[in-house]
Amino acid sequence: MRYDIYLESGPQRRKTWLYVPGLPGCSTVAATSDSAAEAAREAIHERIEFLRRHGDDVTNLEPIGLVVAEHVIERKFLGFGQGAFPQDRLPLSASDAERRLRWAGWSRVELVAAAMAQTRPLHEKPSSSGRSAASILSHVAESEWSYVSSTLGTLRGGSAVMAAIEAAGERPWDALAAEREALMARLRAMTPDELSRVVERGEGKPPRSASRMLRRMLEHEWEHTLELRARATDEP
Repeated sequence: MRYDIYLESGPQRRKTWLYVPGLPGCSTVAATSDSAAEAAREAIHERIEFLRRHGDDVTNLEPIGLVVAEHVIERKFLGFGQGAFPQDRLPLSASDAERRLRWAGWSRVELVAAAMAQTRPLHEKPSSSGRSAASILSHVAESEWSYVSSTLGTLRGGSAVMAAIEAAGERPWDALAAEREALMARLRAMTPDELSRVVERGEGKPPRSASRMLRRMLEHEWEHTLELRARATDEP
């Protein structure tokens, strides 16, 4: 299958973030622009294996062909999901939305498993650098709440939900499950109009759409799942 990849590079084409919107949730970072194609193949293979683990029908996704659809040079901030792709402006069918929500459910299972595999207490920062695993979990929950609120209208109760996750200490699992169930209830209730609506926000700003919202949710959680997995492997 052919995949269009979209690249964002920092100064001198170093540290290139890449997105594969045709496989929602698939994004990664490469050390340089020249290594982006190899990184893209690895990311796509990893995402396909994720789907296979959970029994999704992915028989037609290989072999993999890559086409660089766009390469933005020297974006001020990399990896913050600032960009928008043609798929973000397409109406989302009810069946596609249901499938992506199913992927989101599997993604949360794997995020929690990666957090549970940490060798350090969740609130302890890693020995190298970066935020604690607990902070990552709170960040993922808060971010997806923001994605939904900015696209579909304010999702009430966010402050209480996030406070419950913070207060749960080393065992945030029930609070995370409650947060996700409240979020999913709203997403399962999306109307045909909400699934197809695209709100343009002017030059330099990405549109708001159900397609982009779900893509960013999946990408962001997957990014931090992989971060936690790598940390569990690297830490003594």
